[in-house]
Amino acid sequence: MIRALLASLLLALGGCAASTIPVPAPETRTAGDVTVPADLVISSPRICAALAVYELADHDDWGLRATIAGTALNGFRGAGRVPDCSAGVAVALTDGFSARRWQEALDAVDAVTSGSYSVPLACARADAVAPLSKADARAHCVIYDLAFVSRAP
Repeated sequence: MIRALLASLLLALGGCAASTIPVPAPETRTAGDVTVPADLVISSPRICAALAVYELADHDDWGLRATIAGTALNGFRGAGRVPDCSAGVAVALTDGFSARRWQEALDAVDAVTSGSYSVPLACARADAVAPLSKADARAHCVIYDLAFVSRAP
């Protein structure tokens, strides 16, 4: 009985000792005031295009959201890759997050991707969005205060 008690005590102490071994903190990076795990990579065209819509669509306008989505997707295709948008997603999901706006952004990307919504023809070739005040003659179309442009000449 004493052996069993001693064995239990040693196991308990061993468990305590193991739990006090310092575990290195995961590496992180910051995006503004938001901490993002360093190994987090988000390069899904759907999520990154939705982030563009979420950040840029200041008006409750389906056409605007869908045009931003189509433009972002065009930009990814033109670049041949989707950039890591994890820092932007982390900020968007923590700083005044709106579940409704995020869902609308995802819906716009899904509609453009599936073909159930066609971006206006004048905007269909755009692969970048710029504030109207900084746009030049490459603008394909303008919606509110955003110019939809092509980066290529």
